[in-house]
Amino acid sequence: MTPTHLAQSVSSWLDASGPESDLVLSSRVRLARNLAGRHFPGRADELERGRVLATVTEACAGAPGIGDADIWDLSELEEQHCRLLVERRLASPQLAQGHGRRGVVVSGDECLSMMINEEDHIRIQSVRSGLNLSDALTGAQELDLFLEERLQFAVSDRWGYLTACPTNVGTGLRASVLIHLPGLVLTAEIDKVHRAVAEMGMAVRGWFGEGSGALGDFFQLSHQRTLGVDEAHCLDGLGRIAGRVLQLERDARERISAEKGHRRKIEDRVHRAYGVLRTARLLSAEQVMACASDVRLARSLGVLEEVSHAFLNRLLLFTQSAHLRAGVGDSFRAEDEKWERARWVREEFDEFL
Repeated sequence: MTPTHLAQSVSSWLDASGPESDLVLSSRVRLARNLAGRHFPGRADELERGRVLATVTEACAGAPGIGDADIWDLSELEEQHCRLLVERRLASPQLAQGHGRRGVVVSGDECLSMMINEEDHIRIQSVRSGLNLSDALTGAQELDLFLEERLQFAVSDRWGYLTACPTNVGTGLRASVLIHLPGLVLTAEIDKVHRAVAEMGMAVRGWFGEGSGALGDFFQLSHQRTLGVDEAHCLDGLGRIAGRVLQLERDARERISAEKGHRRKIEDRVHRAYGVLRTARLLSAEQVMACASDVRLARSLGVLEEVSHAFLNRLLLFTQSAHLRAGVGDSFRAEDEKWERARWVREEFDEFL
C-alpha cells in the first residue's frame, strides 16, 4: 500500500482546535535515538540499514498511540509518494531524498510518527494543534519509553543519548512551534525578533525547518540546547519565548488595525488575496500560501471571518504538488499544474463557503 490514501483527509493537528491556533499552526516535539552497537545511518551499509529498519518496526508492535500505524519503506516508494510524506511533515526532505532502506511509521491521526534511518536510527515526532508543547512531549515520551523497553539505545552516562549530530546529544530533543507572523513582517519588525530570539538561545527557521525558507509568513521557532538540560526546562523556555513572540504579533496587528491609512491598505490587500483565491485561473503553491496568509490575517482585523482557520489550513496542505496530483489525479502535465491547482481552490471555496 502507498501513502496516497493520506491525501484524502487533513492531518488532525491541522484542525485549528488547539490553544492559540489563530496564530500557531502546530507544536512539535522530536526525539532522536540510536541503537547501541550499530553504525549511524550515514556510515551503515545497506545490510545494516535493513536490519535497523526491521528491528525498529518490529519493536513498534502494540506501541501506545501508534498501534494502528502505517509503515512504509521509502526505498520501495515512488518519488511522488515520498514527496507526499514530506508535504504532510511526516518525512524530512533529507529522508525522502536519501538512499537505501529507510522508513516512516505513522499513526492513524498523524499526531505521532517516526522516521527510521534518517540522520539517526530513530526520530520520534509528536505534533499537536496550536500551542500545546506539553501534550506533544507526552506523546513522544510514551512511545520513547515503550521502545526503550524493547531496544537498547546508545546512551552515555556522561553525555546522555548519543546522536549522529553533536548538537542533538543529551536529551536528543528538538521542540518547535509553527507560527504565523504577518503583523511583524508588515511592520518590518521580524528581523528584530529574529535577533532577539537568537540571543535567547532559540532559532527561527522556515516552513520545513532547518535549511528552508519562510513561506506565507510562517516561521518555525525552536530551541537549540540539548546538553545539560532536561526536557521540561527546554519546553518551558520555548513556551515562554513563543508566548512573547505571539504577544508582539498581536501588538503589531493592533497597530495596523488602529492606523486608519494602514488598515485600509491591508484590507485592500487581503480582499485582493481573497479575490485571487476565488477567481484565479493559474496559481502556484507559493501564491496560494501567500494569499491564504493574507486571508488568515484578515480574520484578526474582523473581515472575511467566514473563512475559518481550519479551511485555510486545508488549502495549505492540499495545494502542494504531490497532494494536488493525488487528489485530482496524476494524469495532468507539469505545465497544467497551476491551472489544476486554481480550479481545485475555486471548487473548494464553492463547496465549503
